Amino acid sequence: MPDNFSWRPGGVLPSIENHSRRKLDVLRDYLDVYFDTVVTNPRLDCLNITLVDGFSGGGAYQANGEIEHGSPLVLLNAVEQARERINRNRKKPLDIKARFVFVDDNINHIEALRERLFQAGFGGLVGTDISLIHGRFSEELPGILGMIRATQRAGRSIFLLDQFGYKDVPMSCINSIFTQLDRPEVLLTFAIDSFLNYLQENSASLDLYRQFGINQQFIAEWQANKNDEALGRLITQRALMNNIQSGGGANFFTPFMLWSSTDNRWMMFAHMAQHQAARDKMLGVHWGAQNSFKHIGKGSLFSLGFDTRLLETKDSLFDFAEQDRVKLRQELLEEIPREISEVMAGEHLPVEIFLEKVGNRTAATNSDLFDAIKELSIAREIEIRSKNGSAKRTGSQVGKNDLIYLPRQKTLFSLK
Repeated sequence: MPDNFSWRPGGVLPSIENHSRRKLDVLRDYLDVYFDTVVTNPRLDCLNITLVDGFSGGGAYQANGEIEHGSPLVLLNAVEQARERINRNRKKPLDIKARFVFVDDNINHIEALRERLFQAGFGGLVGTDISLIHGRFSEELPGILGMIRATQRAGRSIFLLDQFGYKDVPMSCINSIFTQLDRPEVLLTFAIDSFLNYLQENSASLDLYRQFGINQQFIAEWQANKNDEALGRLITQRALMNNIQSGGGANFFTPFMLWSSTDNRWMMFAHMAQHQAARDKMLGVHWGAQNSFKHIGKGSLFSLGFDTRLLETKDSLFDFAEQDRVKLRQELLEEIPREISEVMAGEHLPVEIFLEKVGNRTAATNSDLFDAIKELSIAREIEIRSKNGSAKRTGSQVGKNDLIYLPRQKTLFSLK
């Protein structure tokens, strides 16, 4: 591990890099949205959750003479702030019972983090609500999962797996999280460019690479496209993302690309969850942090995997900027009717099912999709009815409980 990710008790803090700061900003913003979303029921009086940082480091960085919080302090402060914010206007107080598990395989990092926790006022929680574990995340995970299952019926948890590189979070670990817990979410860092740069002809025979779906065909595609720096690398990245999605066990996989100016390489920061609503909230965070992260390809409806059409269309990077949203919404008006026709099994399609069908294949938020569906209904490309089948007033708001019907007489997609 490089010196800029090294801590010692009482030692000089490492400097924070821009890409690390952006990841922490997204983590902070997502935790705010997460807690505000899961506690909307006013009758709820207790929320049990475990927050796991699999590569915790020493808990702080320095920047221009100032101290900036690392991920453990971001997690702890997010819960503290959520407790205050959520209970501000609640008649029935909500108790957030959060347990924190901080893991690192470097004992100096663990001791530096312990020191930082006491300095920040969280020292009294160490050994009770906070567990500090010196060890490899992959080896400690079975015990962590056992603890969560034993203490939380719903298994609500967030795993921050901000690894350095791509070797320290085996696909079997991610799969275990999603098969053994009911409500987990994972935030995974994966050095996707480094991974591709180290691919060799014999990589398909090595378990390290095979777990990510690497075979001779993948390597052949990579060899054929890697010299196209503009897009050849990008379409191979998409294929690798597809393999991680299929092997991870999560229903919803939302990858974003982040540029490291230090290493001159792209890395992937992916959100994985079992529920479409969680994916929608993370997309909202990325739209709010315009130009910090990028998505490969167009934003409307797409598929991961090898797609050499990108070489022709030049739809390379999507920036979550306002001009991208304008283009995305226009594309949705053209693509949604065809998508509905393909996935509709009976006479109608529940909006909620439609969201799940396209959930992994769009940079559009639910709000974007609702607006497009409403506009299509106004143009009579589709018909929207309430969940009991009764007609809704044209132009009324669309909700996930509504039903989509295709018109008896097909139009010619007049909004094209």
